[in-house]
Amino acid sequence: MDPVRLLRHLEQRTEAMLADLRVLVEHESPTGDEGALTALAGILAARWSALGAGVRRHPVPGVGPHLEIRWPGAPPAGPGDTPPRPALLLCHMDTVHPVGTLARNPFRVEQGRAYGPGSYDMKAGIVMALHAARSLQELGLAPARPVVLLVTTDEEVGSLTSRALIEARAREAAYALVLEPAAPGGAVKTARKGVARYDLTVQGKAAHAGNDFERGVSANVELARLILALHALSDLERGTTVNIGVVQGGTRANVVPEFARAEVDVRFFHLDEATRVDRAVRSLTTGPGASLRVEGGINRPPLERTAAVAEMYEHARALAAQMDYPLPEAAVGGASDGNFTAGTGLPTLDGLGAAGDGAHTTWEYVEVSSLAPRTALLAALLATL
Repeated sequence: MDPVRLLRHLEQRTEAMLADLRVLVEHESPTGDEGALTALAGILAARWSALGAGVRRHPVPGVGPHLEIRWPGAPPAGPGDTPPRPALLLCHMDTVHPVGTLARNPFRVEQGRAYGPGSYDMKAGIVMALHAARSLQELGLAPARPVVLLVTTDEEVGSLTSRALIEARAREAAYALVLEPAAPGGAVKTARKGVARYDLTVQGKAAHAGNDFERGVSANVELARLILALHALSDLERGTTVNIGVVQGGTRANVVPEFARAEVDVRFFHLDEATRVDRAVRSLTTGPGASLRVEGGINRPPLERTAAVAEMYEHARALAAQMDYPLPEAAVGGASDGNFTAGTGLPTLDGLGAAGDGAHTTWEYVEVSSLAPRTALLAALLATL
């Protein structure tokens, strides 16, 4: 398998890739718009069916259908051989941009950059998966193992309805490749922080601040003590951060506050850190006359840079080097569906999508020059892993 041959083939398909990206970007698909996402799923299903792939819809009322796309790999070496475990690819079609964003920020190509809502995060990744499969087919090559591609519709809000599907397919797979956009400098992501979220509610005792101050128990004061304890749980050397992002309490200045609440975001590179912080949060207590309710917990496990992940990265870097394409690696604080596959123990390589910048902004863009080499890399990985 010659990665350079794949690269040359895909360089000739750059305009076709941009045309497909335009179609996807110009079909706005914000999370929660079931109609828009269902229509976009229909477009994608037709494209994949034309390549001979099997397409299964997993409809979710109010959310839209998650797509499960399958195509075969090379036949087993012998008639009695067991088919290998499949490769798992992850994409999502939902974006953070509401319908109408396109009118203010239309798809366009300027100075080597393709702009438009959802272009970078992550409709370019969907286009790359399609053209990687097509290029292998056109060059008479086959993936080393069967391929399962999931294109989900709720990643931007935490994958609440797609997580079970992702984890189920991860348990059947040999490895996962995530087509989220690249990190700065075109780096793939070999580690991602996990996420935990907590809502803390303190109940105190209301009282008139002038006449009966001593009879009250201030929920605000109790929460302030808890905030200091939460902040102290951060461990920057290990990459663990505890951010108290929202604080609310009290009704009027002349009333001892009866209720107070805080929303807390926790990020961690290591699962043992998540466990440490979770136990500490659930062990928090208030003073006499007040009570505390803790809701939430660990939402996404970390994608840790295990030996298996490092081996996948080195394999990818070697393939990229054959194309004279540098491929650095990065550890990032944001999470993706790759956190879920990694949480099942599946070796996961993330950030294999397009290079660019501006995710979730009105100026997000894809570096057009990254499309061919990164799609060639994806195809080469499928052919060799």
